[in-house]
Amino acid sequence: MSQSEVSPCAAPPPSQRIFQEAVRRGNTKELQSLLQNMTNCEFNVNSFGPEGQTALHQSVIDGNLELVKLLVKFGADIRLANRDGWSALHIAAF
Repeated sequence: MSQSEVSPCAAPPPSQRIFQEAVRRGNTKELQSLLQNMTNCEFNVNSFGPEGQTALHQSVIDGNLELVKLLVKFGADIRLANRDGWSALHIAAF
């Protein structure tokens, strides 16, 4: 699956930035609140950040298992590859 196949709706940049910042901070409670209260069209859980990683990739890189589980629960696609062709599972195994 490529990056171009992922975006079912265009997310407004402010909502997407709030989501990405919560992921970067590793704040599980904040992220859970965002995921429960925002619709899929307010941000895309499978969007790619400037580093070519999804939130799931970043959470795996950070070793944040709690956040990984939360993202998967809310629809993070475990099959997506980052810009280097690695899935979250590849990163976790490395």
